[in-house]
Amino acid sequence: MVNSRKIILIPGAFQTVRNYGNYNGVDIWLKNEPEKEFSNPDYVIAHSLGVNFALTLPNLKNCKFVFINPVIEKVSFINLIIKDIKFLFLEGIKIEKIVPFSNWIYSFKKCRQLSKINVLEEIKKLPKENITIIKGVKDDYFCDKKSAEIIKREGWRLIEIGAGHDWDQNIAEAVDKIIGEN
Repeated sequence: MVNSRKIILIPGAFQTVRNYGNYNGVDIWLKNEPEKEFSNPDYVIAHSLGVNFALTLPNLKNCKFVFINPVIEKVSFINLIIKDIKFLFLEGIKIEKIVPFSNWIYSFKKCRQLSKINVLEEIKKLPKENITIIKGVKDDYFCDKKSAEIIKREGWRLIEIGAGHDWDQNIAEAVDKIIGEN
């Protein structure tokens, strides 16, 4: 049952855990968020640049990972900003989902720090059977078709769904189904 599992959610850039339903998690994009303990979760759900953060956490090698639209290819911070601008103008995001303006400088610094992580190389260090990647077929910004090809080539479980980059009901249902399977 999903409710009895220890699940940690790490939101995508500039978003908070409350945008993702009833999961517990850490608001890495808020400057005053207290440090949280990540001991022995059953699942780590991470979205977009939140995947980069998840891959820096110690002692999580034995849990299951659900990565949503990860930034598979290493990109410079400038290229990340360009992709983000395209995403904001073409797919969009509701303003109420974005962290308060007072956290933006902190969040930009966090993005810059996390963009230095080589997601592809870090995911390779995890057991393949513990990884599921969800890709929105309309995500042409961060987890695009080329990323899907890399994911397939590496042999990770890939689920492509009718969604864009941002978390939505289709992604939520896919995550719930994955967690319910195990």
